[in-house]
Amino acid sequence: MELSHRIKKAFSSDTYSLDAAVRNVNRLKWSLKNLLAYLRTLRKTYLDPSARSQLIERKRKMRVEELLAQLDERELEGIRLRYADGSDSIWSKYLDARKWLARNIDYAERFGWILDPPRDTLDLGCGAGYFLFVMRQLGSNVLGLDLEDPIFNDILRVLQIERVPFHITRQEKLPDFGARKFDLITAWMICFNNYDRDDTIWGPRDWDYLLNDLAERLTPDGRIVFYFNSQQRRKIHTPEIWKYFESRADLLDGRLLIFTRSRLAQTAEVFRDDGRGALSRDPAMRVQR
Repeated sequence: MELSHRIKKAFSSDTYSLDAAVRNVNRLKWSLKNLLAYLRTLRKTYLDPSARSQLIERKRKMRVEELLAQLDERELEGIRLRYADGSDSIWSKYLDARKWLARNIDYAERFGWILDPPRDTLDLGCGAGYFLFVMRQLGSNVLGLDLEDPIFNDILRVLQIERVPFHITRQEKLPDFGARKFDLITAWMICFNNYDRDDTIWGPRDWDYLLNDLAERLTPDGRIVFYFNSQQRRKIHTPEIWKYFESRADLLDGRLLIFTRSRLAQTAEVFRDDGRGALSRDPAMRVQR
């Protein structure tokens, strides 16, 4: 983008919409809420020579070339050639390992996981596993959940990422992981909510069921990060769904939503019929945790 166009865009009144202003306020509140914890972690890391060395090593690993060097280049090229025509899988966009590793390195940097990696990470809809591969380089124990697909299967094998085959369906619990709890649960470019179909798109009750299920799988300080696909025919969420997310999320920033275990526990209520065929939240009927 040319500099003159950047300047014009920056000072255009259209740039500062109400939605953008709300997102900026939400980001600021989230940043301030987490500032002290971030500074404590930063101080602890830099005062401890061992922790500081580990951070330097994690930063070194967060380069695309470093990550690609760990993989069998011939196998990746063979997979790319095998599925390039798109006849065996609709997910050929994931054949570009460099692109997807770079994108997931950006996630790790943006969310502070290089400084403070989660011990255990669960990725819903993990696809080819690039995000989990990046997180594993940071020292996180990783697990993916997704449908089986030829491209996914082959790339996951090269990345050596564990995946549990599963179709996320509304009002259905996720698989049993035993006593395992996760510090981080993610879902990138969410499409399991049937966002492109009016007759099957998830409503507040469906999201409530999933979030309550996920909350049970988080450690006390655990977080959930959702990043939604853009939607062409409607806004990201209907007003009803947005209101629901506002009641439970710690951060709403456009397509990005973050939930913490503590807030999910505080807001865990059940739905009741309001007598007119609609569902409303009943504050008197809290789910026991």
